[in-house]
Amino acid sequence: MAYGTEKLSLSGRTALITGAGAGIGEACAHLLGHRGASLALIDRNPDALGATADDLEASGLSIVARTVGTIGHRDESHAAFHDAAGQAGTIDILVNNAGLYLRTPMDEIDDEEWDRIFDVNVRGLYHISIAAAAHMRGNGWGRIVNIASVDGIVPFPGMAHYAASKAAVISLTKTFGLANVEHGVLVNGVAPGAIDTEPMRINNHIAHLADTVIPMGRGGEPEEVAEAVAFLASDAASYFVGETITASGGLAFR
Repeated sequence: MAYGTEKLSLSGRTALITGAGAGIGEACAHLLGHRGASLALIDRNPDALGATADDLEASGLSIVARTVGTIGHRDESHAAFHDAAGQAGTIDILVNNAGLYLRTPMDEIDDEEWDRIFDVNVRGLYHISIAAAAHMRGNGWGRIVNIASVDGIVPFPGMAHYAASKAAVISLTKTFGLANVEHGVLVNGVAPGAIDTEPMRINNHIAHLADTVIPMGRGGEPEEVAEAVAFLASDAASYFVGETITASGGLAFR
């Protein structure tokens, strides 16, 4: 068996990252790009997408596709994937990072908010993964990495809809993994805990969690999640399928 770092290289691969304009998606773009991948980026916010792409290119990284679009229902999700794939030529890696994060008490969640969460976090992930898996099976190799959440494992009544959507992501990761492994397409996930991104800073939420329930006593950084994503996107993760790696600073086991 060979040892070393060569299996972690993403040279010659093209990685499509959804929700690439900020936070974990942006961190994944930087790290996967520095590991050698060409980058295809999707974000619904054209300003955030443009700023991230410009920053990546200034770092010397290869941006082969930029798609301003949303994911949710079948047509828009497939359109976003095929637009990016058409620009890039091929997609080897899909990072399903796009998602909505809302904190609302259980008895205040209405149907509209429930549907908004599930449209992006579950339906959109499902449909763009269907498109990606079909594309990758034709190449005989592929990696799909889903961003779930520790909230899909640990109950938090203040965000029941978000937690349920991320539990669905963990389930879909298993199902897609089983359905595609024989075609050389490995599907896995990462379940981050409290990561220092803009939504988590609202009302000092991340600081509160760090003080009360995170054994490591701090929130995580987007770059720490990106490390797990980059591993699962590489040849080094050759025996991982349907798995979800938890990166929560111990929060999942409190």
